[in-house]
Amino acid sequence: MLVGDDIGESTEGTKVEVTVGDIDLDQPRAVLSQLNVWLNDEGQGVERGVQLRKRKRIIPMWKIVEASEVVTKNLPKTTRLRTLDPMKAIPHDDMVKLLKLCSEWRHNPNLVMQFGNVEAEIEFFASLVKADGWLKGDHIDLGLYLIRKRQQQLEEVEISDWTTTDVFFMNHIHTCFADNKRKKEQVGWKIRTSLVNVVNGKVPACGLDWQNTYKVYVPCMLQKYKHWVALEIDLIQCEIKVYDSMVSLIPDQSLKEELGPLSITIPNLLHTLDFYEEGVYANECTRDWWCPWPIHRVDVPQQANQGDCGMFVLKYIELLSAEISLATCTSQNMPFFRLKLAAEIARGDAYMP
Repeated sequence: MLVGDDIGESTEGTKVEVTVGDIDLDQPRAVLSQLNVWLNDEGQGVERGVQLRKRKRIIPMWKIVEASEVVTKNLPKTTRLRTLDPMKAIPHDDMVKLLKLCSEWRHNPNLVMQFGNVEAEIEFFASLVKADGWLKGDHIDLGLYLIRKRQQQLEEVEISDWTTTDVFFMNHIHTCFADNKRKKEQVGWKIRTSLVNVVNGKVPACGLDWQNTYKVYVPCMLQKYKHWVALEIDLIQCEIKVYDSMVSLIPDQSLKEELGPLSITIPNLLHTLDFYEEGVYANECTRDWWCPWPIHRVDVPQQANQGDCGMFVLKYIELLSAEISLATCTSQNMPFFRLKLAAEIARGDAYMP
C-alpha cells in the first residue's frame, strides 16, 4: 500500500517501480502523490532515454457532443443537481483509469491525448494534479463543458436557471467593446456573430439560449493580475456578480475598471438582439437595463495559496448552478477537487448526484 510520501524508494535507496496495485485508492492524497511523481518529476523522461517533443502521437479519448446529441440519464426522478455531494468519493475504477492514463505519459512523455477539443500533453495533467498548479483556459473549458453536459443529461432542458460561457467569451466582449468604444449610445452598436452565437446558445457546446435562462456564469481571467474569477450575469437583476477567491489581491475600483467593458457591452449586445422584447424576459427586467450594469463582489470562501484560483472558479460555478452551499470551497479540499476533475476529464463525464 502506498501512503503519503512513501513513493518509489526501497530500503536500500534503489528506485523501485510503483504500479497501480501498490496505491491505496481510498487515500486521494496518495493517488495525487503518485500522479505527481509520474507527471511532475523533472528529468524522468530523459533518464529513460526519451527524446521529449521528438514526435507526437495523438490518442483520441472522447469527443465533444452537442446538446441535441446528449442522451438523458435514466435516473430516479428525485435526482437533481441540488442533491449533488461535492465531497462524494471518486470511484476506484475511475482512479485506476486515471492512474493508468498518467502512467502511459510516464513511460512516453511524447503522447498527446485528445479530450474533446483539447490536445493534452503531459503538462496538462501535471499542472492539474499539482498542489498550487495553475489551471489554464483549457482546464476550465473542459470542466465547464462537463458541467453543462451533465445539466443536459439530467433532464430535458428547455428553461433553466443557468448556463455558462467558455473562457473565450470575455475575449469576444473586449473585441466588441474595442470596436464600439467611440459610440456614446447603444443604438448602432456593431455586434460580432461570435457573441450572437453565445447568446443564442449555439456555442459553447451544450450551452443554452439565454432567452431560456436567468443566470449566465462566466470564467474570467483578470489580465492585469493574472487571476481567475467567476462572474454571474444576472439577466433579471441586470447586474454582474463577482465571485473572487482572493479579494485582497484586487481593489474594488480596479476590479470594476477591468470589468467595465463587460458592464457596457452586455446591455448593448442584448439591445441589439431585442432580448428584453420577447421570451421570458418581456417586461421582467428590474432596472433600466440599457445603462451600464452594476458590478458587485459577493462574499465567498477564500483561497490560502497562489495557484488555486482556477479551481475555485470551477467549484463556485458548479455549486452555485446547483444551488449548493459554497462551504466545501476551501483550500484544504482543493487537492481532492483537482483529483476529481482529472478523473472526470479522463472519463468524459462529470459525476452525477
